[in-house]
Amino acid sequence: MGQNVKEHLRLALGMMLKPLVRLLISQGVSHGDFSEVAKDVYVEMAIRHFDDTAKLNQSRIAILTGLTRKEVKNVIDRAIGAEPHSKNYSRPSRVLAGWHSDPKYTGPYGVPLEIPYESSGAGGPSIVELVRTYSGDMAPRPMLKELVRVGAVVELENKTFKAVRRDFEAEALSPELVERLGKVGQYFFSTAAANIEKKEQGSGYFDRRVYTDQGLAPESIIAFNSYIKIRGQEFLEELDNWFVAMEKNDKGKPDRKNTGICMVHYVVNELDEKDLRDLLVERGLDKSSRSES
Repeated sequence: MGQNVKEHLRLALGMMLKPLVRLLISQGVSHGDFSEVAKDVYVEMAIRHFDDTAKLNQSRIAILTGLTRKEVKNVIDRAIGAEPHSKNYSRPSRVLAGWHSDPKYTGPYGVPLEIPYESSGAGGPSIVELVRTYSGDMAPRPMLKELVRVGAVVELENKTFKAVRRDFEAEALSPELVERLGKVGQYFFSTAAANIEKKEQGSGYFDRRVYTDQGLAPESIIAFNSYIKIRGQEFLEELDNWFVAMEKNDKGKPDRKNTGICMVHYVVNELDEKDLRDLLVERGLDKSSRSES
């Protein structure tokens, strides 16, 4: 890797990590914890993308990652002995998406049906069948209670249930939001990295943004937040319906991959655009004061 590219990647990494590290510190995740996760990922990526030998070459992995052979061995041993991670946090979102897009659960113009908890007829639409279809082995009753609790579903007088929101908004610091942090970050960085490494102009994935040149006042940012929540949701629902149609068309075809689009409203923290040197100078810790200490 050219030294210039390597240095620019280090600077970019620092910018990307600032909001994440601020969150980690606030939740008591230490540098040691972060370092162990980084070791795990370095070893995984080295094995997955740069070591195609039949037997793991720990010496080569150590060279690629900059870790010692002992550290590589510890990472591998820890991974082998770890319990599989549960990935059930997105189930409420999947249930709501199915309710809004599956023809079995939608009426004219794609409006979600009002459905009972259990169907009186064989195979009819119901909460029980909906949860089984879109949430695997999750029990229907706890799922329904959660959807009602967050205001995504309401119970009607005739004992049927109505979906009033398409999106599932999890509570702050809930497992759902923490998992979402990882997924959104993975999706964004995978696209950004792929576009940096693209072979030619015009290739790569869609990666655009629109932003203010002169900045907005706080009240205008609040207004924009309300605006984009409405218009952005409308656009995403249109895309979701397109995906449903295409998934039916592609059913049974080989080499299918999950894909999608993320829309994020960001507000720049100007402090994050400064570096550590700027901070030290602001605190009066320049070279002269450091040499005198």
